[in-house]
This record gives sequence, C-alpha cells and structure tokens, in this order.
Amino acid sequence: MNIAIPLTDNGVFSLHYGSSAKVGLYEVDPLRRAILRSAEIVPPVAEPCEWDAWLGTRNVRILLAGGMGRGAQARMVESGIEVIAGLPAAEPQEIVQAWLEGRLVPGPNACEGHGKHHEHDDRHPGQPHGNGHRHCCH
Repeated sequence: MNIAIPLTDNGVFSLHYGSSAKVGLYEVDPLRRAILRSAEIVPPVAEPCEWDAWLGTRNVRILLAGGMGRGAQARMVESGIEVIAGLPAAEPQEIVQAWLEGRLVPGPNACEGHGKHHEHDDRHPGQPHGNGHRHCCH
C-alpha cells in the first residue's frame, strides 16, 4: 500500500497542498506498521490540483495533507485516494509512522470553507506561492 505526502522543493511537508512541488511516496506494510520504501518524486504535471490521476497510477491509497480544499479532496476520492487533511507541520516520515501506529491527529484544515480557486501567499498577498503555483483550496 502507498501513502503520499505533499512536499516543498526542499522535501519539507507542504502545509498548503496547492503550493507543493513534489510528493513523498511511502510504501507501507500496515500489519507490521512499517515503512518499506520511500521516495521523493516530482510529478509529471506541475499543478498539484491535477495530481490525483497520477497518484492513482502509483497505487496511492492515502494522501496525508495539511491544508487542502474540498475540490482537491473530492478529486482524490474520485481517484480512489482517501484524504486526511488538517495535519500539522512535522517530518514526512514521522507523519506516515504516526498514521501506521494509529496516533495521527488531524486538526483544522486551513483550506476548508473556500469555494473557489484562489491565489494567495501569506508573505505576498495576491501573488502565486513561491514555486509559481496557485494555492488549490477549491
């Protein structure tokens, strides 16, 4: 079984799904509660809101995210991927291990309630995120 985590350019857990640059893929054994393999991969499509089909082809069954809008979540579910959003900042491997051990505690999803695609960056309002992608809370 594979779990995906959105990452920034430098491999840190991306708290805003829409500003992710790559994905951490973790092959796990839930029965043994073990991570078998991990890799950081840059998806073939730059826009995270379009990663659902690609993640489905990678046999991803769970996406662990910080802030993620309802539209992006719905696309993941349509591709057979369960989304757990509202996760706090942590090391990606620690997040996966917490899920495996049943101690993952989601908090508020920063993107809940947004009804349309919007661009924002807390440091530069109205501008795309640092990697040039729009924030996809929609």
